[in-house]
Amino acid sequence: MEKVLAVIISYLLGGILSGEVVALLSRVDLRKKGSGNPGATNAYRILGPISGILVLGGDVLKGILGAMIGLWLGGSQIAPWCGLSVIIGHNWPLQFKFKGGKGIAASLGTIIVLVPKTLLVLAPIWFLFLFIFGFVSLSSLAAAFALPFSCFLFYPQERSLLLYGVIVFILAVYRHRANIQRIISGTENKVFAKKIKEEEK
Repeated sequence: MEKVLAVIISYLLGGILSGEVVALLSRVDLRKKGSGNPGATNAYRILGPISGILVLGGDVLKGILGAMIGLWLGGSQIAPWCGLSVIIGHNWPLQFKFKGGKGIAASLGTIIVLVPKTLLVLAPIWFLFLFIFGFVSLSSLAAAFALPFSCFLFYPQERSLLLYGVIVFILAVYRHRANIQRIISGTENKVFAKKIKEEEK
């Protein structure tokens, strides 16, 4: 029962969207501005760097808490599922009619708790892709692609963590479908773009 409870709590925790909280305090509807996504990148573009950092920090924190809830209530076997539950809660939150963010910051929070060694690979990849291409979405996808391989590299005996890494990657790709199309068509915004292209609105 405690394991089921841990997964449910993690899902509901994931549904607390930091972007919505910051937007409410700023009296700006992020869903009607920029990319329409209540995530850190859009908050940065529309509300400024401080708001972007607050949204990023809040979403990472709930990923950390969700994975830790799994460890507390269910142990290492249930923790990866609680981590995934947080990400799913962020992507499809019950509190916001299943319309959430893209789950990258929440995923980072779960990675910090569940597979911290993978950051030795993921962080350089993320920054390298951002430096070369300038797209947060592409950087996030590249890091997500490397996650299952990194899980296998650093935690070869933990099959549940490998499965966790594969599912995180699949979720990232699914939530970034529109970004992938915009990258291919050349209409995706770079992180420091001052003008939001119409196709992303």
